[in-house]
Amino acid sequence: MASWREVSKGHYERPLGANERFIKFVGDRAHIAGREQWSVSVVATLRFPDKISPADLKRSLQYAWRLFRFKHPSIASTVIDDGNDAVVKYNVPDSKILDDWANETFFVIDDSATSAEDTISVMKPNEFLTGYFLSHRQEIIIHTAHWRTDGYGAIYLLDAFLHAIKTVLDNDGPPSVPWGEEVSRLVPSLETALQLPDSDPPEALVAAKQYISTQGLMKNSVGIHYLGDMETRPGGTRSVTMQIPKETTQTLEAACEAGNLELFAACHAALAKFHFSQPTKLSESERCYSSTIRLSMRPHLLPPYNDSAGACSIYTGGYRFQVSSSESFSHIAGRYLQEYKNGVTDSFIQSRRQFAMTILESLRGGMPIPNPPPSNIDISIVDDAERMISPILSTKNGPLEVLNINLGVETLTRQPYLFLWKFSGQLNLALWYNEAYQDAGIASEALRSISHVLGAELGLVM
Repeated sequence: MASWREVSKGHYERPLGANERFIKFVGDRAHIAGREQWSVSVVATLRFPDKISPADLKRSLQYAWRLFRFKHPSIASTVIDDGNDAVVKYNVPDSKILDDWANETFFVIDDSATSAEDTISVMKPNEFLTGYFLSHRQEIIIHTAHWRTDGYGAIYLLDAFLHAIKTVLDNDGPPSVPWGEEVSRLVPSLETALQLPDSDPPEALVAAKQYISTQGLMKNSVGIHYLGDMETRPGGTRSVTMQIPKETTQTLEAACEAGNLELFAACHAALAKFHFSQPTKLSESERCYSSTIRLSMRPHLLPPYNDSAGACSIYTGGYRFQVSSSESFSHIAGRYLQEYKNGVTDSFIQSRRQFAMTILESLRGGMPIPNPPPSNIDISIVDDAERMISPILSTKNGPLEVLNINLGVETLTRQPYLFLWKFSGQLNLALWYNEAYQDAGIASEALRSISHVLGAELGLVM
């Protein structure tokens, strides 16, 4: 619990990190509309043991939700920000506070007509991480503001909740746990976990400016078609998904290996090439695609936060990167691969505080809204999801199986987000979009086109 201190009995706090504060500001700006930019959702479709009755299952999930908090207490932390000082707070609960928190954060949806997508599209901001169980669909949703976690953390948190369910099922009820001991697992900010100095050296400021300058690459990026105009207000966030069969995924990986490429970098290149096929007034020489190289800093963190113990915090960062239509698929994929492999440099790490502080200052100053607004699809990759989540958990009642997962963020802009991961040997693609600016038809066709480009460039029919 580095940087956390007990301010009164059972009440703990630490400063909100610069990276958290920047991401929180982006999310909070949409609160006035009852929404939250970049809030993270992970969805799992499950198969529970047949021996458990529906009533017992719901009860077990409620118990597991409380145990989940005990294992990862930062899911129940809150932020107080007066504009000058900002702190993260956590209170050790008594039984009533624990029950109140559980009732405010875990919901059972019995309406068979309501899907996970429907649920996510109408979610409102919540000061805590929240969970949903769609009983007729056997689906779990974990949802939280982005300042609290990232894609990697969301997968870790899902796995932790599933293990809590297993514990409750094996115990025939909630185990007795020593509340108060959980504070040892409160997570630190990125800056603390990276062991950055309290004062940034001059070279950190120089590096931050260099990474911030890449924001300008987004200005003239080719985008995709969107509905409405500048006056169109955002709606709910929805998603379309695609699972590439295991055998096809293996063939794609073999083709990448033969070309000294890597599957996710090749997917990113396919996304770029898809953009170059979109209608545009730009000439061939002017046609560029800009996106974010998102990098996990978890391998570089202070133990134990470099693994599942750091699930409930945002430990990723990134910068913009541009490719042009004149480049070949393999050249673009190779460039992306080098960025993903080598992007987390010492200067990248040392720049994190200044990067976040400078961006936040610019946002508070009121950055101009571009016209036309960007509509390029951005990308986020979780490259070791299979290591982070167990597809089958054995319980004394039978196996608890994860059939598939979906992962993404709320978007209130014309920019969709493509999420990539592997699960059970299958390449997964999920395109998250705002229903006011794209629809399921546009999004589904985009996914099909991206997968077609990927297969064609690697010599496969997709």
